[in-house]
Amino acid sequence: MAATSRDLRLDFFRGLALIFIFVDHIPDNLVGYFTLANIVFSDAAEVFVFLSGYTAALVFGAILAQQGTTFAVAQVLKRCWTLYVAHIFLFVVFVAQVSYTAAKFDNPMFLDEMKVWDFLQEPHIAILQALALRFQPHFLNILPLYIVLLLAFAFILPALRRWPLSVLAVSAGVYLAAAVFRFNLRTYPEGVWYFNPFGWQILFLIGAALALTDGDGRRRLREWPGLIWLSAGFLAVCTVARTAMTIASFFDAVPAWAVQFVWLIGDKITLGPLRLLNFLALAHVTVSVLRKDHPLFRSAFAEPLTRCGQHSLNIFCLGIFLSFLGHFVLVEISQAIPMHVAVSAAGILIMFGTAYFLTWAKQRARPAGNAAAISRRLPQTAPQGGE
Repeated sequence: MAATSRDLRLDFFRGLALIFIFVDHIPDNLVGYFTLANIVFSDAAEVFVFLSGYTAALVFGAILAQQGTTFAVAQVLKRCWTLYVAHIFLFVVFVAQVSYTAAKFDNPMFLDEMKVWDFLQEPHIAILQALALRFQPHFLNILPLYIVLLLAFAFILPALRRWPLSVLAVSAGVYLAAAVFRFNLRTYPEGVWYFNPFGWQILFLIGAALALTDGDGRRRLREWPGLIWLSAGFLAVCTVARTAMTIASFFDAVPAWAVQFVWLIGDKITLGPLRLLNFLALAHVTVSVLRKDHPLFRSAFAEPLTRCGQHSLNIFCLGIFLSFLGHFVLVEISQAIPMHVAVSAAGILIMFGTAYFLTWAKQRARPAGNAAAISRRLPQTAPQGGE
């Protein structure tokens, strides 16, 4: 894929998801009421996982086609290692950040909220469990999901490229079994993964399958008579219902039966069918309205989000630190509404500034005399593999 044909929608929506994740991760943040999570029955996690699958298939599918299965699998495993190292680094720094804050300000609440207390009780065991991805403090549960899904994808990719419908059928079977029988991976010291990989894998693979589908196939899917109207209608119903629940929550007026119903068919752990269908409808309507060549994605408004999406791993890690810092400010300094806005805005601006800096540093690092060599590598590196 040439640099000029890069689909900026992937970067834009990935960047937007990172901003939503940062805002939503600040507990009781009033700005969070304006993110996806309080408007529809899905949130930034679905966007992140879907785009991760789509981008992984674009990048590693091209490598498989050009250089064979063995090399493609090796490249996927290399990416898994990069994500794993980033997660462990993030874990160590995050635990240090929370522990220092709790001790410095004599507020053990931070240890309980962020689920760091168990590490301080048994650090020699907790660190081993963290290396095994079984110890997952608050905020640190989506990267382990991504690592596991990408690791499995290394071996699923060849089959997905040849028999996409068969692979998706098996994926749907696993998804349904996980929802019915509630099997999941265990965490330390007790509990299960917040993002059940047996459930969330279906969204990752749907994204991957769509990326591997030829352009004519994707166009036929978008233009299938009635499908777009079905998606739009379902999305409208979900949006009205979820927004009404959000507004009613201000007055403690959400009926108990409504909460139980949503939890039953739309729980986040297993990616309930309500969340899955709501996101797929949202994605279908979005790509039908905002085509690849839409001027929005080359506008000054979109550029900061696009830059964040192009450096998503770095910006995600930064967002985790900023989320806890924002939580600390709201707890220890002020919980006034202007402070909620200021904390969110400051964090977003820091993320934008960091993304621009990373872009500048990357451009400066390219040797001026190696333009031809860089151009030859663009088909493999332009999408960045979700980096």
